[in-house]
Amino acid sequence: MCGLFATNDLSTRNRLPEILRARLAFRGPDWQSPVIEHKGWLLYHARLSIIAPTPEFSQPYITKSGGALLFNGEILNFATLAKQYGLTNSGSDTDILANLLELPGFDLNALEGFFAFIYLDSNGKMTHCARDRFGVKPLVYVKSQNNLAISSEASVLSDLYNLPHSQRALAEYKAFRAPIFTSSYFDGVAEVVPGTCLVNGPYFDTLDHVTDDYLPANDVQDALSETLQSAVRSRLVSDVPVGLLLSGGIDSNLIRAYSHRKFQCFTGGTENDYDVEYAESLGSGAVHIVDVSRQKFRTRFSEMIQLRKEPLSVPNEVILSFLAERWQKNGGRVLLSGEAADEFFGGYDRIFYWAANAERFCIDTFLNLYSYADERSIAEDIRADFEHFFRSLPGISPFESVRQFFLKKHLPVLFRRLDFALMYAGVEGREPFAHYEMFKLAMRIKPSQLFINKIGKRPLRELAAKCYGDKFAFEPKVGFPIDVGSIFGYGKTEDRISNYKVWRQENMRLIA
Repeated sequence: MCGLFATNDLSTRNRLPEILRARLAFRGPDWQSPVIEHKGWLLYHARLSIIAPTPEFSQPYITKSGGALLFNGEILNFATLAKQYGLTNSGSDTDILANLLELPGFDLNALEGFFAFIYLDSNGKMTHCARDRFGVKPLVYVKSQNNLAISSEASVLSDLYNLPHSQRALAEYKAFRAPIFTSSYFDGVAEVVPGTCLVNGPYFDTLDHVTDDYLPANDVQDALSETLQSAVRSRLVSDVPVGLLLSGGIDSNLIRAYSHRKFQCFTGGTENDYDVEYAESLGSGAVHIVDVSRQKFRTRFSEMIQLRKEPLSVPNEVILSFLAERWQKNGGRVLLSGEAADEFFGGYDRIFYWAANAERFCIDTFLNLYSYADERSIAEDIRADFEHFFRSLPGISPFESVRQFFLKKHLPVLFRRLDFALMYAGVEGREPFAHYEMFKLAMRIKPSQLFINKIGKRPLRELAAKCYGDKFAFEPKVGFPIDVGSIFGYGKTEDRISNYKVWRQENMRLIA
């Protein structure tokens, strides 16, 4: 997990170092390179050392052929790929990735992990600027007629080119807690779309996996158990300690069960938080519980927005930064988390259950269920983008249409908030459920088999029942949003809409 920057705009040379120190260095507490000039490019890398944490694999990584790699993330199957392609296994995924990218026609679909990387060949030609399948790692850019600037953080590009906040993006944030169709919070800043290489185009599309070739119902549990075992094992590849973000839900508890190791687990929150109460029920010493006072919350909230120059999506981002900070102080560098289970397995019960039983897709119903604003107040241009997205899908069912939205538009938002919250404290987040084989398996489970009593994620719940019992697995999670009204001095907020109004107001106040 790192931060990267590259540009062929050499006129930025003098002002770059200060901006990078202010906006990007936090992503690499173990090493920050100088800005180096390489074949007509200015390159910078901030490193959080996870695999092969030794100086010879710091970046920008220059290959024997004279190419240069900037890489954020982890290639977790690097040892297998080294053997498959006849490469010397140096123990470094950075080194193996650089060598793989020099092979003619190498297929990025062979990579298992999460990543954003740039590769320049020995002549300074960019051959790759790619992002992982599901958008776990951020990668944004500004492009003009002759110049290109690429970064892990949009704030770097905003500062570098004096780019203002996008009013359209902020309008989307007010309704949906994030920009859904706008590439970033800043005018002129675009994102590398998940599953895409900026140079060579798309290499992966979730739509290609929509199918009616479903697994027999009797085979699902064994296949899921085996796949989850493999997915969790892959996310444990590390040369530094790995911990777990533990909530009261089934996803993180399945990770705990299938890791077959004793984790240091972390949870936290404010007064009467459901996850804290669950952690306390496990007994003394089972989980590190981090209590966050209202004052600490307000201070950290302000600091995170000042660094990022963007509003935060949900209050839990602030809490996550404190959990990561505790783990980092204990010597940890990696935390596992349960993102992607809901998106893969139909976990947003109200929306997915409606879609699974709908005869036809209805944009009004979807927006009413998905939006944090009155559906009638959504601007026409934003509504038009939603309509265009769903119309562009190739005649698939309402359920699969909704799942494609969550995979393509919603899930990258969740990854972004986890990434920033943990990187703020110098910790890498990993999501075992975002494993390629897990995704492929989820797409082959018949939608009706994903629900029980109108509750989603049935196959995962059945696994959890074997580990923790039916009561834990099948009862709906009884949780309440963090009471931001009380935190910010407005008085207790009683429901999710009023809670979000206060949250939105405080975020907008700080970026105004």
